[in-house]
Amino acid sequence: MPQNSYTETPKRFLLVRTDRVGDTILTLPAVTALRKKYPDAFISFLAQPYTVPLIEQYEGIDLLLTYEPEGPHRGWQGVLKLGNQLGNLNFDVVMLFYPRPELAFALWLAKIPLRIGTGFRWYSFLLNKRIYEHRKDCRKHESEYNLSLLDSLLPDQIKQPEYKFKKWTPESWWEEFSRELNCPDYAIVHPGSGDSAPNLNAEQYILIIRLLLENTSWTVLLTGISEEENLVNELAAGFPEERVKKAAGRFSLAELFSVIRNSSLLVTSSTGPLHLANAAGTPLLGFFCPAKPHTPDRWGPYDQQQWVVTPKLDGAETCQLKKCPYGGCLQKLTDLEITEVLCNQRLKELQT
Repeated sequence: MPQNSYTETPKRFLLVRTDRVGDTILTLPAVTALRKKYPDAFISFLAQPYTVPLIEQYEGIDLLLTYEPEGPHRGWQGVLKLGNQLGNLNFDVVMLFYPRPELAFALWLAKIPLRIGTGFRWYSFLLNKRIYEHRKDCRKHESEYNLSLLDSLLPDQIKQPEYKFKKWTPESWWEEFSRELNCPDYAIVHPGSGDSAPNLNAEQYILIIRLLLENTSWTVLLTGISEEENLVNELAAGFPEERVKKAAGRFSLAELFSVIRNSSLLVTSSTGPLHLANAAGTPLLGFFCPAKPHTPDRWGPYDQQQWVVTPKLDGAETCQLKKCPYGGCLQKLTDLEITEVLCNQRLKELQT
């Protein structure tokens, strides 16, 4: 199938990102870039249902669609259904940011004239504008890789990730939450990572909580999914309840984003909340493995890379994660190193 140059001015765009929260966040600047170039275009976004309430808060999207592989889009009959659904919307261009064969096939079935995506999959023949970049090489940031799919649509333009969320307005639950905090300022510690990347251990997070309490007047909010409740309880034990609040499983994704948008600081590892904080402009401190594929060069907070902490790994280039020869590389960070970067650098910068 020949590469398609598509010389007509496109009017209807579809962006497809159907994986995790952080990955979806790092795709949203593509919406902003398209909207700048094509202000009158119709822009749609296909995502997993659980990320939709978050994407609804973003500017520039005309139609949100859901991909439900365990529901109506299950199996090849579901793929046919999705292809027909997308075909009826008459898109001119689609960008497949998260390559999957069933999605590529549905886009081909939809007869979308210009189908952009990676050229390194066996099913890439279903796309007609193929991008040849190995993301695993980690040569640039993930959000820049995403913007690379727009190169043929935005020629000769310097594209840096830019976020445009809708203006935040408090909802009914916010008043009760604010009363519970009993403090106008709060820091978030998000200790879970879903085992998707190296993380600090419980003792290191307890140190961080103690340092925040000793060096600020803030409340510390411990967030996480419901499955991380035991971890949050362990970290909160021994600290005064009026200063350390447990919130595992409490917030929806949209609510968590509101909480992050209004916080004074977020401390976490390589997680979706870290990318939410960076997108919202919330100060953060992130702990990362420096080796591929987890390197902050690709996955760090794009606008706050100076607030990423990594251990020295004696030249290791590839992370083994569960087979880590260091027993978890972030455990190499000493209490003194964590204290220095949190208290003498990050908090000092925020309090001056």
